[in-house]
Amino acid sequence: MSVKKYDLLAGGQICPPASGRYYSLYSPVDSTLIAEVADATGVDVDRAVVAAHEAFCAEWKFCSVEHKRALFAKLKEILYATADELAAAKVQPQGGAGIPPLIEGVIDYYVGKLDDPAGTLIEHGDQQTNYVYREPLGVVAIFVPFNGPMLGALLAAVPALVAGNTIVVKAPDQEAPQALKTMQVFHEAGFPAGVVNALSGKGPEVGQALVAHPATRLISFTGSTATGKKVMAAAAEDLKRVQLNLGSKTAQVVFPDADLAAAVDATTGSAFPGQACSAISRVLLHSSVCDKFVALLQEKAQAAGPSMLIDGAAMERVERYVEMGKTQGALLFGGSRATENEYAKGCYFEPTAFAFDDQSSPVCRDEIFGPVVSLLTFDSDEEALALANDTDYGLLVSLWTQEPARQRYFVRRLEVGIVTVNCGSALSHRTPWGGFKQSGIGRRYGEMGLEPFFEYKTVWIS
Repeated sequence: MSVKKYDLLAGGQICPPASGRYYSLYSPVDSTLIAEVADATGVDVDRAVVAAHEAFCAEWKFCSVEHKRALFAKLKEILYATADELAAAKVQPQGGAGIPPLIEGVIDYYVGKLDDPAGTLIEHGDQQTNYVYREPLGVVAIFVPFNGPMLGALLAAVPALVAGNTIVVKAPDQEAPQALKTMQVFHEAGFPAGVVNALSGKGPEVGQALVAHPATRLISFTGSTATGKKVMAAAAEDLKRVQLNLGSKTAQVVFPDADLAAAVDATTGSAFPGQACSAISRVLLHSSVCDKFVALLQEKAQAAGPSMLIDGAAMERVERYVEMGKTQGALLFGGSRATENEYAKGCYFEPTAFAFDDQSSPVCRDEIFGPVVSLLTFDSDEEALALANDTDYGLLVSLWTQEPARQRYFVRRLEVGIVTVNCGSALSHRTPWGGFKQSGIGRRYGEMGLEPFFEYKTVWIS
């Protein structure tokens, strides 16, 4: 397998990093070297942000709706033409080839917003006129997660650009190739130089410089809550705006009247491998169905096989939590790296489940981001609600019951941004996505996903 080299996009040029350094990426399938990625520094950050600022002031802020629409149409055309190449650039080979339908939905939805009114006329008379209109912020820094680099990049980039901002994207360390290639499609589609820029770099230097740069106006970050807090603290130095999509500890609440087979399928598909903010990681079971649910879950988990994690660091993190779980709870199944011949060289971990008496263990409270679930039992609606809300996070709860009154009771009282009933996670380009508490600030998708990228100006004319 040939080792590809991936460069930066800055000021309309695909270019090497100023330092000339590249870092290596290895396949989680078999640990072979698969890519050399540009290791940017603060010099590259400054070049990209300055280019974005100049492009914003000189051109993109005042670009016509018709020209933007034509550029996005070309973007879609090239995305589909290069779908195989984009898929091949993904380090963790999951999700299949092709452009996911959700991406087309996101692009079409936000491009459609170009037709929305730019403002509101408040008063218009012989003596004075008063109106309010929206305008873009300026340079937006976008931090892309590794678990979906193409969607993660476009999900923030498209609404930011539609609103009239220019962008600098920080690709995720582990999945930089696909994120960089996705941003280069904007370049191939003819977006003006400096409007779209993309950086990669191992370690915190690029991210820190991007947040601290005086020309950035909003930080759109997707990642862990711990890193999100650091981003928010750094952004506060200049009162920069933040859009934060952070961690979760998603609970699945299963009542006796639930379709257990469907609930187990949802758990298996979400919790294993569990590398998503929405992944089910706490299963709260009515005591009357616990034994049957666990038996079905173990059967499905074993049939699914080991879960592929992104890299060795992720494996080590999971192992640390598994060791905690062994001392604080009861290991039901799994708990080890996969050592069979076909998995031995890669980053594979067995689907793992623990039973706990309460949620005091870090296994129940921390976002592990791996194939580990904690199971607890309850005997009443009030106890289930208390367990579900007993977390620092508040992104999603998956509720399983056929009783309408119980559904309404929980929907009103769960402290989360998203509730799914009798299904796992659900997603639409039209529906806002985001959470309460430490799961983030702001929303993605839908009308609310566009709002953070605007500023409002009030005008009085006498």
